[in-house]
Amino acid sequence: MQSFKEAFSRHLRHPSTGPVGWLVKQFLVRRNGYLEKEAARLLGIQPHDSVLEVGFGPGVGLQYALGLIGGDGRGKVHGLEMSPDMIHSATRRLHQHIASGKLQLTLGNVMELPYPDNSMDRIFHVNCYYFWDDLDQGCKELYRVMSPGGTMVCTLNSKMVKLTIEKDFNKYADKYDPDGYMTSLERTGFTRVRIEHLKDGEKSFEAIFAGKE
Repeated sequence: MQSFKEAFSRHLRHPSTGPVGWLVKQFLVRRNGYLEKEAARLLGIQPHDSVLEVGFGPGVGLQYALGLIGGDGRGKVHGLEMSPDMIHSATRRLHQHIASGKLQLTLGNVMELPYPDNSMDRIFHVNCYYFWDDLDQGCKELYRVMSPGGTMVCTLNSKMVKLTIEKDFNKYADKYDPDGYMTSLERTGFTRVRIEHLKDGEKSFEAIFAGKE
């Protein structure tokens, strides 16, 4: 059981192929789906926005964001992911949007974002920040690429995250504390940093908001 828990934890941080990787991908789709939807909704995406999701996994959140962007405006959705397998899964799911030029997927790391300064109007990520190697560096990069007046939203189900940590299924979530993440946001320049406790039907979750003046 310990070897399975270790493998599950490792795939949560960096999803890949194989039986455990497949299981983690199903877990992400089922457990994170509503968090992805809510993060995209809470951003207030407009048809002209440039939108970035960091750590998009199977691509569920990208799909919601694309629906809000629509096909007629000049807006575009960007996705950054460190797992080649997740890029493959999202590409299969969203190939038509890639072909239309509305979606661009990039293999990379939040520690060094491959985007110009002030280029993203809306940024979101889901159950992600606690895996970053350096919270301050990740926040610094997100601040750099966010345009003035932009908004970032992070959603998570803290109860579920804590449960997976306690059961040893999420061993690499060592930076889980939302207060620590919010402190990093403020330390790296973000403003209007706040956390809201919300519900999607019967499902409770938290949303952390941050802006740039």
